[in-house]
Amino acid sequence: MAKSNAEINQITEARMHMGLKAPSLITFLLSFIVMMAVMFAKFFGAKIPLLNENTEFAGLLLAYAVLALGCLLRSL
Repeated sequence: MAKSNAEINQITEARMHMGLKAPSLITFLLSFIVMMAVMFAKFFGAKIPLLNENTEFAGLLLAYAVLALGCLLRSL
């Protein structure tokens, strides 16, 4: 039984779409905790080890990277 062009196109299109999913609770919480730590250090003057004025952007970037990888990869 031969597949029609429409079926072949649908299968090909389904394979080409990036499969995004919601991040797991642990991934989301890890990202949220890192983000909140940076915010508390920036706006409330909290002293957090390894986090100073020079590394705040890197901390936010890390939080976003964890969240993005959690959405893109199935194992996180």
